[in-house]
Amino acid sequence: MVLLNCALVGVAGSAFPVDIDENKSVGHLKDAIKAKKPNDFKDVDADKLQLFLAKTEGGAWLAGAGVAAVTVDGDGHPQGFELMDPTLWIKNPKHFGANFQPGEG
Repeated sequence: MVLLNCALVGVAGSAFPVDIDENKSVGHLKDAIKAKKPNDFKDVDADKLQLFLAKTEGGAWLAGAGVAAVTVDGDGHPQGFELMDPTLWIKNPKHFGANFQPGEG
């Protein structure tokens, strides 16, 4: 199990933790997020959630305080962050990697 901190783009104070098995897919993470925040996502199916890897261009993880400052493009996608592939595993090197150790941020 790994603990991932998730947040709603542009919403200050929206960070929340989600525990997920690193052997699960990003699609499973979407299900876990939907289950954790049913009121925030009551009108959105889990498969419609768009998850972005919150790594800055310099490679550092986005801190909770930085969530509100993230800018979005015309499609509502956060600029400078990579869309996560729902078919890949959490531990896939493209996302967190096999030896991912969450840190504070």
